[in-house]
Amino acid sequence: MRSAVGAAIAAVGLVTQITGTFLPWLKSGSTTRDSYQVLSLRDLAGLDGVAGGVVTGVWVGLTPLAMVTIALYVIRFRRIAACVALLFGTIGGTVALVAAVQGDNKGALVGISTTGPVVTLAGAVLTIVGAITVLTSNRRSAVMTSGGNRELPR
Repeated sequence: MRSAVGAAIAAVGLVTQITGTFLPWLKSGSTTRDSYQVLSLRDLAGLDGVAGGVVTGVWVGLTPLAMVTIALYVIRFRRIAACVALLFGTIGGTVALVAAVQGDNKGALVGISTTGPVVTLAGAVLTIVGAITVLTSNRRSAVMTSGGNRELPR
């Protein structure tokens, strides 16, 4: 039962985390940009070439990875899904935490919008908590009876 609850928490966290990537991450005047639009500006940040390609590839790959992870939870490969979810939550959560810490620059012409990073960070926390719950839940195992025979619990 505990494993199923952990899987549900992690799945909600994954969906929340992906939702956060589509919310505003950057604001410029009255214009806001989500994390994917910010990635298209990577040349301005000096992340062109290989480094920019890796960053973009990893970030864009998070959505399909979340869907695969949820599918693994659904088909009851919970421990494998939990390991992937830990990696997923760590990557997304680290990026979101860095952006959220930079904060909302009131009055600045260009600044970070905290909406997307905070929602993504909340999703990452749920993802990690759910994954740890799955990984620390007990598995069914055979028990020794008084007669020396092994029985599976009912």
